Amino acid sequence: MRNIMKHRGPWGLYTGFRLHLLRDTLGTSIYFMVYESSKQLITTFGGNDPNTNRVAVVAAGGLCGLVSWAMIYPIDSAKSIYQRNALLYSKGEKVPAPRIEFFKGHMYRGLGVSMSRSCVVNAIFFSSFEFIKKHIKTMDNDIAS
Repeated sequence: MRNIMKHRGPWGLYTGFRLHLLRDTLGTSIYFMVYESSKQLITTFGGNDPNTNRVAVVAAGGLCGLVSWAMIYPIDSAKSIYQRNALLYSKGEKVPAPRIEFFKGHMYRGLGVSMSRSCVVNAIFFSSFEFIKKHIKTMDNDIAS
C-alpha cells in the first residue's frame, strides 16, 4: 500500500476499479444464474428423493464457482496486469489499459487453482446456506404454530 501511495497517490488504490467492477458484475450474475438453474435442473430430474436436493445443492454450488471463474478469468487477469503495470508509471502518467483477451493462454494462468478452490468453497457455502435457510423456516413454522 505504501508503494502504491508513493507512486500513484491515494487514487492509485483504486487502480483497476472499472475492470474489478466489470469482473464482479458479470461474475456474480453468472454465479447465481448457474447456481439456481443447475439446482433446479438436478432437483427436477432427480425425482422426489429427499437426498436429491442435497446433491443438487452441493453440485450446483461447485458448478457455479467453476463456470463463473472460467468465464470471467480473462477480465480478472487484465485487472491484475493493469494494477501491476500501474506501479511502473509515476504519478500523473497514464497507464495503458491491457486488452481483455479471451482464449489466449496467458490470460488463464492460475485458472485451475482458482476453479478448484472455488468449487470446494462454494459447494460448502451453499450447503451451509441451504441448511441454515431450511432450519430458519422450520423455526418460523414452529413459532407460528
